[in-house]
Amino acid sequence: MDNRYYFHEYQDDFVIISSQEFQHLTKVRRCKVGDSIVAFNGDGYDYHLVIKEIKKDKAICSIIKKELNHAMQDRRITVYLAMIKNDALSTAIDNLAELNVSHVKLFKSANSVASIDENKLNKLKSYSIQASKQCERADIMDVSIIDKRQIKEDISVYKNRFFAYENSTQKITKFSGDFAVIIGPEGGFSSDEVEFFSSFAKNISLSKTILRAEVACVSAVSALKAVSYES
Repeated sequence: MDNRYYFHEYQDDFVIISSQEFQHLTKVRRCKVGDSIVAFNGDGYDYHLVIKEIKKDKAICSIIKKELNHAMQDRRITVYLAMIKNDALSTAIDNLAELNVSHVKLFKSANSVASIDENKLNKLKSYSIQASKQCERADIMDVSIIDKRQIKEDISVYKNRFFAYENSTQKITKFSGDFAVIIGPEGGFSSDEVEFFSSFAKNISLSKTILRAEVACVSAVSALKAVSYES
């Protein structure tokens, strides 16, 4: 939705649209006082607003209605994704946000050729916000970095744990509730990683062909959602 905005300032019954969102509101959409818009701040609700005042660097909007976003789901979906090249990673972030993934946790794999610093991470978080706007989510997919050795403990909160492995012969079977899936980099998993991830997650096959990482993560989430149901 082009007339949908992200905000982080909330005062009583008023919402403040500022920064990049303000520029889009005034310069691109050319909205004026009295116009109606929809905004979100990541809490899962859509805020239906009317613009009351436009200042030099922000728009002040009154809240007409607040309602739970139609895309909200009851289950959590986490993707542990090995660090991959920037263009592929930004594509993956966009697509996973559209698939209603809750968390993407990036880790340095043995075959990762890319690394992510704080600036890159902030850009990825911005991509996640923009993807939420585009697909009309009202929550924001969290993007963070995790040490590979911490995944075993971190993923333990999930009953349904998978990792996509190109040499696996195991098919995805039906299950219910939350799930998490581990996706490797362009070069695949090392033998040590296969042994490590196999100790706490079920390896699954996604395709008879080798998939690029940004395709594999979308394929994995789509396939797992197709055979699962919300508990």
